[in-house]
Parts: sequence; C-alpha cells; structure tokens
Amino acid sequence: MKKMSLITAIVLSTTLAFAAGTKKEKKSASKTKDVVVTQEAAGEIKWTGFGVGKSHSGTVQLKKGTVEFKNENVVGGTFEFDMGTLTSPDSAKLVGHLKSEDFFAVEKFTTATFKITQVKALTTAPNAYEITGDLTVKSKTNPITFTATIAKEGKAFKATGTAEITDRTKYDIVYNSKQFAAVSKLGDKLIEDNIKIDLNLATK
Repeated sequence: MKKMSLITAIVLSTTLAFAAGTKKEKKSASKTKDVVVTQEAAGEIKWTGFGVGKSHSGTVQLKKGTVEFKNENVVGGTFEFDMGTLTSPDSAKLVGHLKSEDFFAVEKFTTATFKITQVKALTTAPNAYEITGDLTVKSKTNPITFTATIAKEGKAFKATGTAEITDRTKYDIVYNSKQFAAVSKLGDKLIEDNIKIDLNLATK
C-alpha cells in the first residue's frame, strides 16, 4: 500500500506540474498575441487637384512612417510626407507655384503628417478597412476618414486606397477658392476646394 501511495503521489504531482506549466504557456501565448508590433513603411501618395474643365496630378514621397499591428491587424500608425518631393508631370511652373506661399509654402512647412486614430474592419470587401486619423498640412490639423485595402504580401503589408480633402481652405490653402473670391471674377482660374489622394504604401 505504501508503495502504491508513493507512486500515486508521484504521478499526481507530475500531472499537476504539467498542468501548471500548460497554463503558464497559454498565459504567455496570450500575452504574445496582445503585443503591438511596429513596422516601418515606405511609399508615396498621388494627389489630384481640379479646376474648371481640367485637373492636375502628381506625387509626394513618404519621408518616414510606422505602422502598428496587433494579431496582424492594423491598430495605428504615423506617416510623415516630404513636401519638398512634391512633383507633377504637367509642368515645372505648376510645381513651383504649388510649392509657393499660394499653396503649400514648402520652404516653411517642409512636411505633412497623418496619424491614425481609429481602424475599423469592414465586411464590404476582403481586407477592407475604414481608417480615421488626423491630417496636418501647414500646421493645420483636421480629421479625415477613408477606406483602404490592407493585405499581407509575404512578410510585408501593402495598403492602397483613396482619400479626399474635401475643403483645402481648412489647411490655409485658399488660392483661387470660391470661398474667398467671387466665382464670376475667378472665371476659368477657379480651383476646386477638394483634393483627391491615392495612397500606395507598404511596410518594409
């Protein structure tokens, strides 16, 4: 009986020790799942501005950016764009004007930033998300919401989407806006207040 009791005690203690170890491992795995992972990002945005019966477009390069993931889902991110890289295939004169005080005042405001404040997964399409964040241009910050597709490609993530600045005057970009001059006086020099932005970013 004593031998049996000893064997039973050993088996029981071993079983309890194993169970305790399993619980610790599960707890550790749970903690790992909740860890926020940060990855660097690279890429550019394409902008399109609209006038009377015409439009102009170009690009701005991402200077630096980070994307935050939890369980491979985007939960945050900060992006800084180099306004000095603003370019357009339309003309060098246009680029010079856009960099001037009339528009983005690039010498004074060298960067524009976007900080994600909320991410919502959508069911309308695969890998679709509603992104909300704060966009800062010329030291003016306003919220902006848009839809993006964020998909994993190998070890990296790629994000594409289209956003819109619905009112550029909120960023102190008022040149030839109908809000600050009579439409009749502007004529075909009127520039619409909305700016379309197509993003193409990826983690490194």
